[in-house]
Amino acid sequence: MEDKNIGRPSTYATIISTLTGRKYVKREKKNLVPTKLGFDVIGILQDYFQDIVDAKFTGEMEDNLDRVELGEVEWRKVIADFYKGFSEELKIADAEVERIEKEVVLSDEICEKCGKPMAIKEGRFGQFLACTGYPECQNTKPIVKSTGVKCPKCGKDILERKSRKGKIFYGCSGYPACDVSYWDKPTGEMCPKCGSMIVTGKGKNKTKKCSNPECNYKEK
Repeated sequence: MEDKNIGRPSTYATIISTLTGRKYVKREKKNLVPTKLGFDVIGILQDYFQDIVDAKFTGEMEDNLDRVELGEVEWRKVIADFYKGFSEELKIADAEVERIEKEVVLSDEICEKCGKPMAIKEGRFGQFLACTGYPECQNTKPIVKSTGVKCPKCGKDILERKSRKGKIFYGCSGYPACDVSYWDKPTGEMCPKCGSMIVTGKGKNKTKKCSNPECNYKEK
């Protein structure tokens, strides 16, 4: 579907942010496209919670809540009537969710804590590795992407990383012993003016420039 409301600050924007953040949909230009996880969730709702997603049920529940507010019916009875059938549906749906979660994509890495394979999972800030021995082993770690560039300070690999807010940066694999990091992708070349690392900017032209904020060197 086309996202015609892009740029409109509202509750709609919050909803879209939540859907994309939880990987239910993804953006493709101006369109919102459901992911496999999104289709799985929709399938579970349609298969096991037909009453809840039905407009008739929603209307009846609103009427019951209005009656509770007016004192015509006790809220415990409304909840009890609802939960009786819902709890059974929830048990079945839980088993289905567990089955979907087991359909994992295994990586080539082995968990250093228990020796089981590490699986590729989707999180709020993208993919990460999680031990398949969960819940007994709760080891997780980021997926390491090497830039192929050596750290000018210690000689170790510079890796692509993500901050706690999900922003990409590039840091030395020797951290915390080595604190070299860049917000722009390092090229491995050194600035002819000051000797600092040359990085590739994020603009349209991908201009190469010096990583030293006090140096104004840029390649033409």
